[in-house]
Amino acid sequence: MKSADNFSTMKILLHICCGNCAAYPFKLLREEGHDYEGFWFNPNIHPYEEYSLRLSSLKELAEGRSVNMHYTEEYNPAEYFRMFGIEDLSGADHIEAAKNIERAERCKLCYKLRLEKTAEKACQNGFDAFSTTLLISPYQDFEQITATGKELADKYNISFHVKDFRPHFRESQTMGKELGLYRQKYCGCIFSREERRRALK
Repeated sequence: MKSADNFSTMKILLHICCGNCAAYPFKLLREEGHDYEGFWFNPNIHPYEEYSLRLSSLKELAEGRSVNMHYTEEYNPAEYFRMFGIEDLSGADHIEAAKNIERAERCKLCYKLRLEKTAEKACQNGFDAFSTTLLISPYQDFEQITATGKELADKYNISFHVKDFRPHFRESQTMGKELGLYRQKYCGCIFSREERRRALK
């Protein structure tokens, strides 16, 4: 694996989970002199209406910041459930089956799904490294994301740019609010949405 933990300017493909989490990383990576582009791949987001709102919001941000983007726009939640070994989405059984998997394990698999697609895309398009805006959220498992990124960096012989964006989380959210970006209320998957609903009861 090529090391990307120490500062050096690189061409980075940045996986983006949403516009609000991307606002400050866009600014910081530019200030640090990196040549970066964004990548949207989030089949975990549920339902389609939420997926569409987040995607539209990101497009608005990227256009305003002149960030070149790579979009996987097709809504395909089957990719998310397939990583749990679930192929049949015709009924509600797939949700119950995934629900029986420990939350930490679901998140770990979800990180890997999205970061592996990013690493593949980065390799195919001549990037020096890949990273993710998931590294800005205090609600995500920073250590697991970092470990997953480094594991995939070894696999694909490309750097994983580890950047602790977390100190800037509130600032990024404020920037998104000032720009009028859509503000989501939960992480993205159907399980995090249910957790949010239960917490509000």
